[in-house]
Amino acid sequence: MNAEALLSGIRDADAHRGGVSCLRLFRLERALGLALREEVDRLCEAEPSSDVQEREHVTHWTRPSGAVRQFSLWNRSGDFADFSEDHDLSCRGKAFHHAQRYPRLAAFVGSFQQAINFRVNWLGPGAGLAPHEEHSLFISQAGTPAVRARFHLPLRTSRGARMMLAGALYRFSPRTLYYFNQGCVHGADNPGDMPRVHLVWDQLLTAAAFAQMFGNAPAPDGLQRLPEAARPVRVLGRVTVGAYARLAPRVTPMEAQQVAFSPVQ
Repeated sequence: MNAEALLSGIRDADAHRGGVSCLRLFRLERALGLALREEVDRLCEAEPSSDVQEREHVTHWTRPSGAVRQFSLWNRSGDFADFSEDHDLSCRGKAFHHAQRYPRLAAFVGSFQQAINFRVNWLGPGAGLAPHEEHSLFISQAGTPAVRARFHLPLRTSRGARMMLAGALYRFSPRTLYYFNQGCVHGADNPGDMPRVHLVWDQLLTAAAFAQMFGNAPAPDGLQRLPEAARPVRVLGRVTVGAYARLAPRVTPMEAQQVAFSPVQ
């Protein structure tokens, strides 16, 4: 998929006009997948997290149910419970501060171009996020309409755990890295009896980030790029989406027609 097709596809899905909602992008080598899972398991046991059920949490508006925890990995403070910069639309000055304790995770997190945030999203048994709508498009500091691209990497899941995008139900597999268009109405649930653990992050869709994630630039270490024919994600079924929480769009329909790569900011 070339840049123009991807940008217009993300824009159209954000406006509920079909487009690009979900893609499989990479497969992780087994050794890397196991190492990340082991380190994230230790991190979830040992480190502080933020509680999405707390009313002041930046994600509480998604109407969480059950135990929903977040560990913020990519910020300026180094505090895993600090979500204050997760959505400031800036990649500058942020880092993973705990490489000595979690070396493979540090290398992985640091390998992605222009990351805005990087989080461990932990859904306990029976937990979920109700349907809600964010937006992928924003106005950059240069005044141009641009994209924040979201990615999911499941580390622990179950056959019952599902993701919903625009009424389509998906099952995300461990060791597979997905593009996930948060501009679609979406939600998640974990009806299983074990936690569902994903790495989730947003990147400014700069020209460099496009080449790394969707194009033909070298893949990060331990990742195998999937061919374009293998990128569509199988739909398990469909549900009717009723009332849902919604954030106001940052970009008008007219501005969205000019969507382009983001500058670094």
